[in-house]
Amino acid sequence: MKYIVKTNEMPWKPKFFPGEDKQYGDFKPLWQEHGTEQFEVRLTRIPGGETNTKYHTHTKEEEWFYVLSGSCHIHIEGEWYLIEQGDSVFKPTGAYHIFRNFGTEPCELIMLGTNVEDNEVHRLPEPDPPETT
Repeated sequence: MKYIVKTNEMPWKPKFFPGEDKQYGDFKPLWQEHGTEQFEVRLTRIPGGETNTKYHTHTKEEEWFYVLSGSCHIHIEGEWYLIEQGDSVFKPTGAYHIFRNFGTEPCELIMLGTNVEDNEVHRLPEPDPPETT
């Protein structure tokens, strides 16, 4: 367990899904560095024109996101929302969601999720982009 982690000294790690070559942004796994057990927290960087995940839901996990810099969109349960630096986003259990950066500059976020036993992840095809970005 670490009380203090110097995140500026941590390297960004590329995010991949098992068995895939496509990269889904970069992240810093703070929960691993701190050794947390009841929640996961990470810094996430989504490059322009990219996403950091697939359209998915968690059966038991709540998540909270905070935009540190830049802007991007989040799709939650059928609607796209533009989120910008300083915005706070709550995603309840069971809500399908995905982040997509339609811009050219990176978007950096703090992602916090509860670590719940027997949580399942379900995926659907990514929704169409918003009519205007």
